[in-house]
Amino acid sequence: MLKYLLFIVLFALPGLVAGQQVLRPVGTFNSDTIRIGAPLQFTLVHRHPEKLEVILPGTNYNFSPFELVRKDFFATKTKNGISTDSAVYTLRTFDTKAVQSLALPVFVLQGKDTIRVNSDSSRVILQELVTRVNEPLKFRFETELVPVEERFDWPILLLWISFISLVSSLVWLIFGQTIKTKYKLYRLRKDHLYFASRYNAHIDRFVKTGVSQSMEKAVSLWKNYLTKLERSAINSFTTKEIVEFYNDNEEVNNALRHCDKAIYGNLITEADAETKEALLMLRRFAKSRYRANREIIKNAKNNRQHAGVAEPGLV
Repeated sequence: MLKYLLFIVLFALPGLVAGQQVLRPVGTFNSDTIRIGAPLQFTLVHRHPEKLEVILPGTNYNFSPFELVRKDFFATKTKNGISTDSAVYTLRTFDTKAVQSLALPVFVLQGKDTIRVNSDSSRVILQELVTRVNEPLKFRFETELVPVEERFDWPILLLWISFISLVSSLVWLIFGQTIKTKYKLYRLRKDHLYFASRYNAHIDRFVKTGVSQSMEKAVSLWKNYLTKLERSAINSFTTKEIVEFYNDNEEVNNALRHCDKAIYGNLITEADAETKEALLMLRRFAKSRYRANREIIKNAKNNRQHAGVAEPGLV
């Protein structure tokens, strides 16, 4: 049985290949010489009958003593029943042998069998760039320090930025609502102190001079302050509309109407107690609205409105 199988391998398969007219592939280097590590091209061409299935070496083939850098395959060309397969392999070597050779095969598929057909060996000569080595070797050395440019440590910066962003996000997630509330209260108090200071200055000027322009400026400042406080265009409202906006508040109604008569009717020639009282009533009302808004901010979650206790320093 073993002799029978050996007969098939030695005589039957070669006869089958010969019957299909399988020619040896032709492989050649594009240069007779090569340098260490330099690219070199090897061209493999195989002509065979059109009906044969032929495979050329792929990237996983062992090209020793060379290394594969790139492969370029070309489409099969057929003429008069003869097909031509070709490929160009870009190789390089780090072997120090003076003469290096390479023979690439092609693989013929015949049913379940694969026949390997090798090309003739092609050689290249390694160029020697160093022809003489002096013994013992002399080493060149440099003892002077070379200044090195300082480079910015970008990875550390990105790490710090990420850390700070993470910490800031956690702080804002935990204390964000509290911070916003504190800031709103701070702005609210600051605006009210600024209003109170300027409003008091207009009242003092009116009391000392009796000039109606001072009272007019005080009323205009009062309207602008409430416009910002209430987030409504109160400074463009008429006296009647302002009174309606505040649910017919009696103090606001009496104070504004008295101020309107004094300003537009020229009914006063000097400051009197009634006019001063009207301005003081407007100041008290502005202060009460400040307190109400402050409590709304403090209790923003349940939106409850409470009367607050006067803060020191607010006049």
